[in-house]
Amino acid sequence: MEFKDFDIKAAEMKLDADKRLFTGYASTFGNTDSYGDTILPGAYKSVIAGGQMPVMFYGHDWSSIPIGKWLTMQEDEKGLRVTGQLTRGSAKADEVLAALKDGSVSGLSIGFSIDKGDYEEKTDSAYGRTIKNISRLYEISVVALPADNFARVTEVRAEDIAGIKTIRELEDFLRDSGRFSRSAAQGLIARCKTLFKAQRDAEAEEKAAQELLMRLKNFEQSL
Repeated sequence: MEFKDFDIKAAEMKLDADKRLFTGYASTFGNTDSYGDTILPGAYKSVIAGGQMPVMFYGHDWSSIPIGKWLTMQEDEKGLRVTGQLTRGSAKADEVLAALKDGSVSGLSIGFSIDKGDYEEKTDSAYGRTIKNISRLYEISVVALPADNFARVTEVRAEDIAGIKTIRELEDFLRDSGRFSRSAAQGLIARCKTLFKAQRDAEAEEKAAQELLMRLKNFEQSL
């Protein structure tokens, strides 16, 4: 599960307060975000063709009641353009509407996942992916902090961890599920190796000391 945020205010956000409607871009094409990722045009075609609209939350709060619903979702030359309507009678939706009118809240963030075949690793930079397809678009949230570096992991499944067999697979897992950059993932792996080696060395030294002590006791008893 990954998040990517975008400032709808900077993307020609339109607001109709009377009808509680707002329109903006949940994602844009061709840009490189702070993780080095670039989403290509056409990446949302499969989720749009699926016909199921994502859920609307505020701040990715999946434990709360949705604050509204997304009415339209389409790709154009700029990105994924969406129109949403905030729920009448919802206190949280009223707060979000007031914040949108004031301009103090101006971000949209997608909650999505991709499969192995949906992207390619960039070869012209230290890290990052070229994303060709979004497999699942779970939700689009209104957010107060539209910055890519606020993306967070929401769930790590036990079966995903259990399936890791090699250091390379662990690096891929940290980058894909944990949203670590390639350099950060490699740095963490290197540190883990150092710690594990130190732990093994310490355990080996303790075991050797115990064996030596036992031999000394046996030698003393034989005198």
